[in-house]
Amino acid sequence: KRVLVALEEAGVFTSGGLVKDKVLFSSTENGRSSFVRQLEPDWHIDTNHEIVSQLARFIKYQLHISPYKTERTAANVFSAPSLELFFGS
Repeated sequence: KRVLVALEEAGVFTSGGLVKDKVLFSSTENGRSSFVRQLEPDWHIDTNHEIVSQLARFIKYQLHISPYKTERTAANVFSAPSLELFFGS
């Protein structure tokens, strides 16, 4: 619920083209990696660097949320310490 509120407050559902009903969550890393790869979304947001690295060649854009500065995995992978900071909230 907090992530949906943060995305809504950042305006991504109105100006970013993201559809609120199509935002998915998974409680396991294996499940998350699997369904993200199968669905091939335009965007994937994750806190696990390994999953972001594995999905880099399959997903158009990714956001890696981490409090630590990490190397950019690929040109389509962005990094930010929080969702709010990435979207400028």
